[in-house]
Amino acid sequence: MQAWLTEKGIQYDPKLLNPQLYNLIKANKERFKTFCIDRILAEENHQVLRLPPYHPDLNPIEMAWAAIKQYVASKNVKWNINKCPELIKEKISLMNYRDWGKLCKKVKDIEEQYANSDHVVDMLTEEFVIRDTEDDSEDDIDSDDDNEDNDDRSSPEPGPSMSRRHCTGPAYDNLMEGVMTLSNSE
Repeated sequence: MQAWLTEKGIQYDPKLLNPQLYNLIKANKERFKTFCIDRILAEENHQVLRLPPYHPDLNPIEMAWAAIKQYVASKNVKWNINKCPELIKEKISLMNYRDWGKLCKKVKDIEEQYANSDHVVDMLTEEFVIRDTEDDSEDDIDSDDDNEDNDDRSSPEPGPSMSRRHCTGPAYDNLMEGVMTLSNSE
């Protein structure tokens, strides 16, 4: 472990125990992780762009695979496992460059929606304020005899700060640009 840290130029105290060295390595190893495919593509002047994890909506291959699975499910009504490879090949042969172009365009549109609403998430996260307009003087006098298992504060109701009626004007309109609002029925 000390040799790895030294090789990577990471300073450490030689008196550290193995668990401490291991934690130091874990904290730094991502910076030094390399993949053969990166080297191969770099030799051909290509750059690797990695997709964020858990975002199949930003990956046209995932969307194509979803379309293939949907096609197989709709055609394989008798659940014949032996027919699946045939149906997969059939759907792949039906897909053409236009279909791929549509999937890529859909991903670009989703990326644009994310980019347009990203500032909203940042601003709301930074400026989130909970306002309590009710008088809590009675709550401050709670006795210790109350049963803690029946604590009904685990799912608070939204307060007035979460209401749309308090969010009006040009500043709010600029903030909400590119953001869809959902009604209670959705």
